Amino acid sequence: MNLLVKLSGAQTYDNPLAVLLEVVEMEIPTFKLAMLSSQGLEQGFYQVTGFCSEDYCPIYTAEEMLNTSPSFAVLKGDFIENWKTSSLPQKISCDACPELFQGDLRYFGEAIVVPIWINGKVNRWIVLVDYQLNNLHLDLTKLSLLLNYALTNILRTEQKRQLDKARLWIDKELQEISRIQSLLLPQGGLTIEGVQIAFKFKAFKEAGGDYLDLFQLPSIESDELDSEANNVVRWGGVIADVTGHGPSAAVEAAMLDAILRTFQANKQTTPAEVVEYVNKNFFTRRDRGKFITAMFFSYSSDTQILRYVSAGHPNGFIKRAGEVIELDKSLGIPIGILPDYQWQDKEFKMEVGDILFIYSDVVLETRNHSNEEFGFQRLIAIIQTAPPCPHQLVDLVEQALLDFGGSEELMDDLTLSALMLE
Repeated sequence: MNLLVKLSGAQTYDNPLAVLLEVVEMEIPTFKLAMLSSQGLEQGFYQVTGFCSEDYCPIYTAEEMLNTSPSFAVLKGDFIENWKTSSLPQKISCDACPELFQGDLRYFGEAIVVPIWINGKVNRWIVLVDYQLNNLHLDLTKLSLLLNYALTNILRTEQKRQLDKARLWIDKELQEISRIQSLLLPQGGLTIEGVQIAFKFKAFKEAGGDYLDLFQLPSIESDELDSEANNVVRWGGVIADVTGHGPSAAVEAAMLDAILRTFQANKQTTPAEVVEYVNKNFFTRRDRGKFITAMFFSYSSDTQILRYVSAGHPNGFIKRAGEVIELDKSLGIPIGILPDYQWQDKEFKMEVGDILFIYSDVVLETRNHSNEEFGFQRLIAIIQTAPPCPHQLVDLVEQALLDFGGSEELMDDLTLSALMLE
């Protein structure tokens, strides 16, 4: 009974064969033990995945014993297919099944075979040879139950070990994806002349499908303009959100970044031209099953015009003193739906002190315990009452979302950015 209690509470098995020996010794004083397995092998083939006695017990891992392993020879035996249909332990002689008595079993003439049921199938057997019963009546049913209990616990522990190993690998891969994704974001110390910049990015579960890039656009060449025009400052950016969550969305976001890096812009390039280029190159020979909402924008200080286009993305806002102005949505569809779709640019005349605020859809879709969405009105109220500081604005919006949702984390990727014209 102590052994059974120990089996049920074991977290690992350094030598599974020794455990099986200990179980059999409860019923048979002297014997040799082998484990047969056809797991993962073609029909009619098996391996002797361990052979031991009370005097000799090699150490094999549970993975080697329970699965196909190059550590053991593959043997042929048509009897294996018949054994898979039997749930009862039995005594077998060499005359009745000569194919069994080969390899490590070749010196023996009789064996007790105990089938091991795992998940309703028999692919493994415990074989006992050279046993001495001391004229005692052997209860094969009891022995079968004990061995099945032991093997089930060994398998359960091995599966947990492999699952923990897989989780560790997945966690490391997610951390690496998250690290790579962070390289796509604007640098923390990013500066653009004439603009105060603040942004915040938090992926849901390590990696996600949000994307943000902010950048200074090249100056117009001096030989084309007078000296006063040479002081023109141009900047732009893009915020995007791939459908879905996790690594697959992160990969799509990285592909979006790669497509953008191949675009060759000039001083006449408009946001609509950029999104149309991205959309055309986003399509592949097969349906991706994903689409991207995005907002592209650019600003030029000579005209003070913010030019922008929305591909199905939530509306941006301009904070002007105590006023909040909602940018006109261009009603464009998301990227990845129609390959030849054409978007239309919109324009807004900015003033010094204006703050452009852009965000991903989790801002609107965060729900509270009453299943209410955060929505536009709550967002507008925060923008309106926030101090004229980009960093404080993004911090206030994030905290409001966490307070509203009643949780320390949101249920989607979060991207916020505020850019104040100086």
